[in-house]
Amino acid sequence: MLETLKIKNIAIIDSAEITFKAGLNILSGETGAGKSIIIEAISLILGSRANIELIRSGCDEAVVEGLFSTKNISWINARLEKLGFESDTGELLIKRSVNRNGKHRIYINGSLGTLSALQELCQDLIDLCGQHEHQSLLKPVTQLDLVDRYGGLAEDSRAYSRIFSQFKSLKRERDELSTAEAERLRKSDFLQFQLNELAEANLQPQEDETLHAEKILLQSGESRVQTAEAARDMIEAEDSGAMNVLRAALMKLRALNQIDDRVTPIRESLERGIAEVEDCSLAIHRYLSSVDMDPERLQTVQERLSLIADLRRKYGATVQEMLESQERLQKEYSELGEAGVRLEEIVAELVATETKLMKNGRKLSASRKKVSDLLAKSVTGELKDLKMGDAKFMIELNPKGDLDSWTSHGADGIQFVVQTNKGEAARPLGKIASGGELSRMMLAIRRVIADKGGIGVYLFDEIDAGIGGQTAFEVGRKLRSVAKHNQVICITHLPQVASFAHHHLSVRKASKSDRTATEIVELSLKERKEELARMLGGPQLTKKSLENAAELLSLAR
Repeated sequence: MLETLKIKNIAIIDSAEITFKAGLNILSGETGAGKSIIIEAISLILGSRANIELIRSGCDEAVVEGLFSTKNISWINARLEKLGFESDTGELLIKRSVNRNGKHRIYINGSLGTLSALQELCQDLIDLCGQHEHQSLLKPVTQLDLVDRYGGLAEDSRAYSRIFSQFKSLKRERDELSTAEAERLRKSDFLQFQLNELAEANLQPQEDETLHAEKILLQSGESRVQTAEAARDMIEAEDSGAMNVLRAALMKLRALNQIDDRVTPIRESLERGIAEVEDCSLAIHRYLSSVDMDPERLQTVQERLSLIADLRRKYGATVQEMLESQERLQKEYSELGEAGVRLEEIVAELVATETKLMKNGRKLSASRKKVSDLLAKSVTGELKDLKMGDAKFMIELNPKGDLDSWTSHGADGIQFVVQTNKGEAARPLGKIASGGELSRMMLAIRRVIADKGGIGVYLFDEIDAGIGGQTAFEVGRKLRSVAKHNQVICITHLPQVASFAHHHLSVRKASKSDRTATEIVELSLKERKEELARMLGGPQLTKKSLENAAELLSLAR
């Protein structure tokens, strides 16, 4: 329920605070008094586009605030939580400011919000019922929603929608993977080639460094032997070899040692030196026998190093980097394989989901067909009460056989059509020529679904245009009937409609300090009689017009 609407600096409204109550709230007033401005203000808090032309002349900012009681609207808290706003308060406060400098602001329960969030939040909060082509009731999605609500099919519709969403998601993923399948296979083959090449190479950690060192040794084998033999000859040569010279020197020192004991350390040192030289000589012999002069091994090493050099251009500067590349390629190859498996899984899942979707979609269509016939009969009955006795309301459901044409709302195309007079062709609801007929049609439909929930507030904007007399009285009666289950706000020029109000507000223009301003006043019973008298007979109140107004109120009661 919309409890309070505050308007500041919009058009000719300087400042106004309107209190709406449960039941039927009627707004009446002279043409141009500002009733349409109230509609504009409500539209702003519902998320309509802001226009700086609405700002009152001489002012820089216009502000609208709406306070809703949401205790009986179960879905509002879920939306607030989804959008990141405070919930569970039982109230919804929306504030909208429009500034000439373009810095507009939206507040939802005290927190800044965006226009898209406001629009999503307020969908179905207030249903604006008018005569315009943008009327939501003319939209197929709204018509399907009404059929579902009337027949208690909302949960079936939501279940179908969830399956449809899953189906679309799987189909999208399948198409993406299928499109990439050829590229996946090509890349998989190339990765397999690279992995085979690295596997055949059987690289070992630091192998390139080890082979390079071995190659240097193999290539220098002959020169190493020559050098070692020369060193050996210098030690062992019979005449000039170091061993012979040292042995001769030792003999001299031994002879001297027999004469002088002080030579003993020198002799012993030389003896140790000769032993060391003899060990060196033996080591040289062992070294010479170990030198590998195998040309075949050298060729093998060179070929291996050539293979590593070739792989280096593809997979990394060192063997270690090549091994890391091999590991990375193996992981990528495995992931591509998993993508292929995922495609197979999705195809199987998609088949199962499609079967489930078609079953639910056809079941929902069959249920909607039964409900549509009942809804059409009920609306036709309401039209008879609204002096459209020859009118016949029908719902055309066109199930779509092609699954590709199904939507998240079901497998059905829908159109509300009306035969307004006998012998005439049935026409879509939006093509009805008479504004009065369209108004009554809107009211009849909402009267039938008023107790089915889903809508917070009905706002009727001059829905009684083009009608009068007894028909207007029936419109008022129907509006009051709708107000048993929903808060109704109705702008009207007809006293017959206004007489059914639970609460009557008068919209008036007044001059204040050389400026025109609009004021909204809740009427007492006496003031209601006067307002109805004005609506019946003009600005001059007469005894007769007041009596007529009193009689009208009595008839309405």
